[in-house]
Amino acid sequence: MEVEFISDKDCIRVVLSGEIDEYGAKTVRADIDDVIENTRDLRSMIFDMKNVTFIDSTGLGFVLGRYKKLRSRHAELLLANVPRQVDKVFCASGVYRFVPIVE
Repeated sequence: MEVEFISDKDCIRVVLSGEIDEYGAKTVRADIDDVIENTRDLRSMIFDMKNVTFIDSTGLGFVLGRYKKLRSRHAELLLANVPRQVDKVFCASGVYRFVPIVE
């Protein structure tokens, strides 16, 4: 899994590419957590999912873990460009009750 960070004032867009599974989440978790912990005045983080090809239960835990970490810092997690196969998993698991989609 690959990750790219695009910063715009108090919002960081995280462009994710590949599979968000046990291996993929492990490879990017520390980088994303480091950005969350070391960005002053962070208000929101957008996970741009356009290049995500697969997500499993470990990936769901990864997304919800970042949601909780951001929430504890009074920031929000948003999702963008969610592919159809990932959307099915998010709908079935109830992720959208916590993490909304933006354009």
